[in-house]
Amino acid sequence: MERRKYIVIPCLTCAFVLIFFVFQTDVNEFSFSEVFDNSMKNERTTKRTSTKNTSFSFKGKNLPVLSKKVGNEPTTKIFLKHTKLNFTTKGRRISTIHPTRSSPKQTKFNFTSKGMRISTTKGMTISTTKGMTNSTTKVMTIFTTKGVTISTLNPAISAVRNNSNNNTHFLCPNFMGGFGNMMFQFAAHFGVAMSKGMQVIVANKSELNRVFKLEDIDIRNNIDICKTFISRGEKQNCAYDKNILNFNNSQNIRLGQYLQSWKYFYDFRSQLRKQFTFRDLLLQEAKSKIVQTVKRFNIGSTRDITLVGVHVRRGDMVNHKFGYNIATPEYLTKAVQYYKSKYKNIIFIIASQDIPWTKANMPNNTNVEYLDSPKREIIVATLSLCNHTITTVGSFSWWIGWLTGGEVMYFKWPAKEGSGLRKQYSKDFSDFYYPGWIGM
Repeated sequence: MERRKYIVIPCLTCAFVLIFFVFQTDVNEFSFSEVFDNSMKNERTTKRTSTKNTSFSFKGKNLPVLSKKVGNEPTTKIFLKHTKLNFTTKGRRISTIHPTRSSPKQTKFNFTSKGMRISTTKGMTISTTKGMTNSTTKVMTIFTTKGVTISTLNPAISAVRNNSNNNTHFLCPNFMGGFGNMMFQFAAHFGVAMSKGMQVIVANKSELNRVFKLEDIDIRNNIDICKTFISRGEKQNCAYDKNILNFNNSQNIRLGQYLQSWKYFYDFRSQLRKQFTFRDLLLQEAKSKIVQTVKRFNIGSTRDITLVGVHVRRGDMVNHKFGYNIATPEYLTKAVQYYKSKYKNIIFIIASQDIPWTKANMPNNTNVEYLDSPKREIIVATLSLCNHTITTVGSFSWWIGWLTGGEVMYFKWPAKEGSGLRKQYSKDFSDFYYPGWIGM
């Protein structure tokens, strides 16, 4: 009899603790951060035995995935450390299971391009005295520490990150020329990599990596491996060459040279815009310049003002033997008048290598602000915050217009007929100038 007392008392204690734990738990919200971390650490030692999968969809506002370089840890590791999962369930009720059977320990996470798939050996079940729905869960909302949703990786990046035996091959830009040229070279390689399920390699010290938050790009301190890649040259520098893309993704490739056509990356333009996100300090300085300009003119509320960025390229293009045409005073006047006829309270924010010429040829009675920054990254960041753009010639102007959006004006004749430069464009320049832009 005495022996039975010693057995019953501990059992009753366990029962009270268990009941207290269950009723203190919110059945609609479970924080699995620590479980996920442990699951990731033990993944290699976990026996993979079964096959039943449960799919979940995402709900909320998408943001780019965390940078590969944050904290010198892989994206997936940081994602799990800072993620809290709320499960919204529907379906039939199921019986509770023993509280000591921890199904999250059997959970494996696989990232896909359309969401997150959770696989368990027996389906996911959660114990509760109040009843819980089964593993036909339909919605998963992911809340970060900032309360917004994080998007999953694209298919190519997902393959690289999740396949321990991946055979993914690489594209490596050979950056040359000015900042606008480098943006074209990166954009073309990025578009091709996305279409072929490959990865882009960029040097850590490259100017593009210094200016932009390049995400899901293979950033390396040493890119000597790129010297061993197969080179494929384009037929024309400012026209689309489909033959340059006649290779499969089982090769490491360098494309050349200038690749100045929107057709190389048009299908992945939204992903490219995320790549060309300015680093915080640059963006902060650019925004400060915009705010100061608007306050100085004091011509209406911020919502009523239209900002038009103007980039005037002259400098080395004036009298260049290769055949550059520079924008004329007549073009500048027509472009300014176009916007003034459509919008009110306009401020033109101008950047140029030749401020005296620009001031002499800007139409009178126009609100004008001239940028005095010599840094090209500050120029492109500031002008890209405007509503519309007047470009002149050159790749730098081109990218200001592309990043800005809105209505973009361009000078229709960037090359002299019969010149070496003219031969680098397609017949009607349509491979170079972006669809929907307005030529004058």
